[in-house]
Amino acid sequence: AALARQTRKSISRVRHASSKMPGSDNGGIGGSGSSAAPFTLKEPLGTSTGTAGDDKVELSMSMHEAGKPFGEPVEAEEETRLQRWWTFLCGTPGRACLGCCALILIAIIIIVPIVVLVITPIIVNMFVNATTMTVINASLAEPTTDTMVVQAFVELNNAGPLPATLRGFNATMYDNSGRDIGWLVFPDFDLDSNSANLQEVVSLLTITNTEAIYEEGLKMLAGKPVSWTVRGSTSIVALGFGFNVDIEKPLTFPGVYLDNFQTKNVRINHANATMNYIVMDADLEFTSVSTLEFLRIGTLRSDLWYNMDANNATKHGFSKVYREFYGSRLCTPQMKLDGECANGWEVSENIGWCDMFDFKVARGVNRIKAQIFLYNTKTNGYNLGRWVSQWEQTIISVGPINKFFLNRIWQGLVTLEAGPEKMFTGALGTKQTFVQGYNTQTGANCDFYNQGGDVCDKGAIIMAKNPFDREWALKKIEYDVFFEEEYEYDATFNINAVGLPINLVQFSCAATDIFARMKSKPGMWAMAPNHDPITQGGPSSGYAVTGYPDNDPTTGDDERLAARLSDEVIPLPVGGDAATGTYNFFLAATPYPGLAEKVNEPGKTGPCVLGIDGLDPFDCCMTTIFSAAGCKAQQRGHSHINVISRGNATMIVDGMEMIVYPEVKLPLSYTNDVLNFDAVGGTALGNVAQAGFTCSDIRFKGVSEPLYPPRAGSDAR
Repeated sequence: AALARQTRKSISRVRHASSKMPGSDNGGIGGSGSSAAPFTLKEPLGTSTGTAGDDKVELSMSMHEAGKPFGEPVEAEEETRLQRWWTFLCGTPGRACLGCCALILIAIIIIVPIVVLVITPIIVNMFVNATTMTVINASLAEPTTDTMVVQAFVELNNAGPLPATLRGFNATMYDNSGRDIGWLVFPDFDLDSNSANLQEVVSLLTITNTEAIYEEGLKMLAGKPVSWTVRGSTSIVALGFGFNVDIEKPLTFPGVYLDNFQTKNVRINHANATMNYIVMDADLEFTSVSTLEFLRIGTLRSDLWYNMDANNATKHGFSKVYREFYGSRLCTPQMKLDGECANGWEVSENIGWCDMFDFKVARGVNRIKAQIFLYNTKTNGYNLGRWVSQWEQTIISVGPINKFFLNRIWQGLVTLEAGPEKMFTGALGTKQTFVQGYNTQTGANCDFYNQGGDVCDKGAIIMAKNPFDREWALKKIEYDVFFEEEYEYDATFNINAVGLPINLVQFSCAATDIFARMKSKPGMWAMAPNHDPITQGGPSSGYAVTGYPDNDPTTGDDERLAARLSDEVIPLPVGGDAATGTYNFFLAATPYPGLAEKVNEPGKTGPCVLGIDGLDPFDCCMTTIFSAAGCKAQQRGHSHINVISRGNATMIVDGMEMIVYPEVKLPLSYTNDVLNFDAVGGTALGNVAQAGFTCSDIRFKGVSEPLYPPRAGSDAR
């Protein structure tokens, strides 16, 4: 470069000197219009052909100084600072090598920090941002007032080209609306390059917003997935270098839908007469298909709500779809007052609570031991009455109510399985129970002339079975009994004395399906003179424990008989798996209110036989309808009549009395002497006379004229 500059300067001087030569002003060397004189460098003296006399031009090119003779030393031009540095660093090959190394070192010192501190963190964050975080499965456990253990297997897909370690960090969880839910600690993650990495995370989630976690829990337990954003700052180590990174990742937890909740093996445990509730043991079963589990929850308690109308099978039929649809509509009294219930919704009543022990939710079928606490209320009376009647029912469960920030995040249906046994299994009407009846004062069968309702009870023997493996008792039973079909007929009540038949009473009965109102009452044990009230495993007080008193030898009074005839308690022996639990008792038939006026002819609503109560306490239609139903059943080849009993009974458990409302369908069997009704048979008068009727004296008409009326025929077929 210096040589080039010197050359350019020399050429410039040559041009400048040429411009001052003679004749240059005349357009060229030698002047204008004259021929050019030859021009040479260092031309010898006296050989010039120019016009300027003895003038001489000397041109010299030198690397030292232009204008001097060639090779003559010239003064050195002053070097610039850059030139001096260049000469110092690269003036020789050794210096050039050292200079290059120095420059490279300087570049490294400057560039490497820029790469490491600026460019590489940007690239690392790009790879971190490209990394995904997926929950494979998770469990929530051990909830306290504001914490819960989270155990999850999380898959991190490392998008980076190098293996790395993501250091543990405090992560704050945010919901979709940006609310801070809580925080937990993530552990170190070892990440393989360009691959999925599975890591177990066990950490304590600290709840900071109970309202937010409640709303998220509602979604989760409705089966909807819940996505939370994990935010935090940490570092990632790759190739021995650590880089600070900011984490902001969506983390989606699967929803949990608990399906097919049902109770099984329900049985009475005990009653608390002071607190006025009954406790029942049960096995609870439900299904979950979610990968999210709940573990180590402990005892979980939930409120129970019951819709009496939705569970009324008599009104709506035994439709599970109907019951679950309408039974799931929770409308509490407070919600009704606040206008939160839709029009037409029935009000549900809080019937108690349920404790579920060692509660957990795992994938598949879950089975849990539970205790159900039921208040002593009328609604629960219908609930338990329908249960012992073997009706399947639906209960609304709202809970939990004892798990702090998780309280009331779940509402679901629980199917209350039908009772294992009907409260009553059958009934039997015989000549002794229905034609003659029992004297409630003597314990013997009633005389034909002393059958007034104040001393003589007519009815049926009820067969029953205790489904539980513990004692309890019944009293004050009152049932309305209905046939499955209506009966309409004409009939004749005859007297045949010494072979002379007399049509004593002729009557007509309008169509009805009502039999009678049947009751338990003092005197019911007259049908069993040797009845022993002491029951193994029976009630814990009363005659079931002490037995009837012995007769007083001083007075001769039959105190045992008096106690037996005044006893109205029906003790239930131990049943279930421990024993048979079978028992029976007598129910007295009484007229159904208003029925006599509805079915009898005007003016014939009083006692059937001569209007004398002592001969027959019932009107003619009530006296004959059991026999009429039996005659129709016999025509069809049946030995029993299906009846529906609907009413109430008082159950006694550990001294607590609770009124229940069963509704059962049971077979009412009959004997031939009910069909051949003879009021005086078996008495002294019966040797010379007959008073009653047979199937031939009953003439069906109207709805009962066909062998199978439309509805009954459909049922029979």
